[in-house]
Amino acid sequence: MRKSFLYLPISFAFMLTVISCGKTVVEPTATENLTKNWYVSIAKEGAVQVYQKNGSTNTVPGYGGYRLVLAASSLSTLTAVDVNSFTGIWALSTDNKTLTLTNLKNSAGQTPTGSNPVGTIVYNITSVITATTVTLETVSPDLKAGNKVVNLQLVNP
Repeated sequence: MRKSFLYLPISFAFMLTVISCGKTVVEPTATENLTKNWYVSIAKEGAVQVYQKNGSTNTVPGYGGYRLVLAASSLSTLTAVDVNSFTGIWALSTDNKTLTLTNLKNSAGQTPTGSNPVGTIVYNITSVITATTVTLETVSPDLKAGNKVVNLQLVNP
């Protein structure tokens, strides 16, 4: 009887090892990682950095109010540098390299200035999409950024 009690801890440890090895970790998809509220960490207009979160020398401080909300229902809300807010639909390309916002309109039915086609903004995704960071770059130059391509390093706190 005493010998069987000696083997009990060893058997228990073996069973725990076998059970824990059977679990597989499922990584979230790119779409699941993007489905969040995003804030600007660093913004560049052309090659010039114009904003850094908590920076003291931001030449375009409006990026502090920039928000990109991507909901699981494919609805999006974009709060632009000028604090105008637009709602629409978002989609991620099958290769996870392009994010497209379409049907963007504000509460008055207006579309973002310079969107092309009207009400559409397309971003190239220039980084790996994680649960906390992604880098987007406008495909077309942004009129509000002096007709320059905008690069946004976004974070989800």
